[in-house]
Amino acid sequence: MQFTFFQVLASGLLFFATSSVVADGGFADTCTDYYINNATLIAECTGHNGVGTYLTSINTAYCIADTGGYLECAPNGQYTASCSNCFIESGTTYMLCDCENGSGGDGASIIDLNSCFTNVDGALGC
Repeated sequence: MQFTFFQVLASGLLFFATSSVVADGGFADTCTDYYINNATLIAECTGHNGVGTYLTSINTAYCIADTGGYLECAPNGQYTASCSNCFIESGTTYMLCDCENGSGGDGASIIDLNSCFTNVDGALGC
């Protein structure tokens, strides 16, 4: 059987449309009780189609980088090499850290974890 470009494109779009990402963008709409323990984000997240609740975790260094003292979403960022004392500000998705600024000094840096992490079938991902 021979497929045309449009048949392949249509099947790819169908696959993407039925993807199992629970929430577009951030995790906070479908996850609760989230906190940071060392560099690990831990949360309880709902599964596909809102079915089930799962305790899940992810190493935040897989998804966040320190660029000159500023935290940003980046694959395999490894911000933990230059940042410490990280915590989530109470009642928010904002993580604050002490990060080296590239000039030998330290400063506070903040990032919205909701912009870096998502819920994929009850598991946290970048």
